[in-house]
Amino acid sequence: MLQPHVLKYFAEVARHGSLRMAADEQDIAPSALSRQITQLEKYLDAKLFERTAKGMQLTEVGRELYGFVEENNRGVDALLQRIEDIDELRHGAVRIASIEGATTSFLPDALARFSASFPGIKFEVVVCGSNDVVHRVGRGDSEIGLAFNCPSRDDVILRSRIPQPLNLVARPNHPILQSGATSFSQLQGLQFALPNRRFGIRRLIDQTLRASQTDLTVAFEADSLQLIKQLVSQTDLLTCLPRIVFERELANRTLAASPLKDPLCSAASIDIITPQSRAPSGASRKFLAVLLDTAQTTYA
Repeated sequence: MLQPHVLKYFAEVARHGSLRMAADEQDIAPSALSRQITQLEKYLDAKLFERTAKGMQLTEVGRELYGFVEENNRGVDALLQRIEDIDELRHGAVRIASIEGATTSFLPDALARFSASFPGIKFEVVVCGSNDVVHRVGRGDSEIGLAFNCPSRDDVILRSRIPQPLNLVARPNHPILQSGATSFSQLQGLQFALPNRRFGIRRLIDQTLRASQTDLTVAFEADSLQLIKQLVSQTDLLTCLPRIVFERELANRTLAASPLKDPLCSAASIDIITPQSRAPSGASRKFLAVLLDTAQTTYA
């Protein structure tokens, strides 16, 4: 019978091309390792190595055996990963960084759906601006990020882009909404409540205003989207938000909206990202799949 430890010794010799180097790696005497290889060759009734001045060179049979050992090792690694994943799904943890806009309904819906099947998983959610989300994920502080208009970066992997164009948002029956789709150039002179520049939403608005050489009257500024929504629903102030932020208010008719025609606003998205530098854990891979499925079924 082929013993696992003997195959391991054989593979080390094949990798190093040297009995001595393989023996040092495995903390075994070269003579003892040589005997193990000799016994393996007797068992297989085949020569596995050519002993040359340049070291141990695999024979054709040796190459076949080495391929088998490497494939078997990959299978064992995959099995161990699946076992680890099962264990992590019982008591693992997932670290998420998210913009506030995704915490209104999208992220809570995905968390509730996941927790119903895997109640042992713990979550740590940090709510911050888009730039901070990307930095946290890039550094590996968070395993999954939800950012607004994430820039292309080498330290993060873009997993999904959820189209979320900006809308002009107001109280129901506000006169400005009767005209349908509009652009910032038609909104000059009206008063706005906008998120501050910590938010990717505000940076996109400012970028659009510069491109169209338009000014808006910002009467109220805050670092809370919830506060802005409440204020807009009770006054004549306007705001600009992606639909994901106010879909519940839209459903219960406390807010209304119309699309913005400006190209930069129309191309906006909420992006799901993971770190480039590290593979996600079993728990975060499973939650990522739920998150992506939720995005696909809800916003496709």
